[in-house]
Amino acid sequence: MFILGYLDEMLQEEYENLVVRDVYTTKLGDTDVEIVEVSTNDRRFIAMFQSRPLKEGIFKWSLIITSPNNTRTLKGMDPVSGIKLALKSSIEAMMRGMEK
Repeated sequence: MFILGYLDEMLQEEYENLVVRDVYTTKLGDTDVEIVEVSTNDRRFIAMFQSRPLKEGIFKWSLIITSPNNTRTLKGMDPVSGIKLALKSSIEAMMRGMEK
């Protein structure tokens, strides 16, 4: 099961060059909501992640990432491994977009 702070923890584990600041974390019913501000060098983006367990090992989730130049929105129903892959690819794409 997800715990509050999943996105924050995952970003800090996967990306040493990112500074992650927890802006808002709460539980609304059975939905975990997390908003973080992420910075690398002089660039920043905001990410909002929500997850809710559906059945054993499967979560309904959504991710919105916003930077000055881009916004990405993803959602799905996946096990933790699928969510982690989607989060990583989206974060990496956002970071590449900020470099341009």
